[in-house]
Amino acid sequence: MKFLAAQDFEDLLQCAIPVFNNLLPSPYNEIIFNLLFELVTWHGLAKLQMHTDTTLGLLNTSTTCLRRFL
Repeated sequence: MKFLAAQDFEDLLQCAIPVFNNLLPSPYNEIIFNLLFELVTWHGLAKLQMHTDTTLGLLNTSTTCLRRFL
């Protein structure tokens, strides 16, 4: 796992969501679940090769949400 491509990182994030689901007690589980979801959303938007005004707005919103969770 030394050299991961962007697609590998996305696969790890998507596979981590079911793994971490209900692993921790209630308040912490929701925080981790929301953080992983925001990471997957941000990564999916950031790797787009062609952006429109709509996707740039979504990326901006996702970045703001991700910053809040971190």
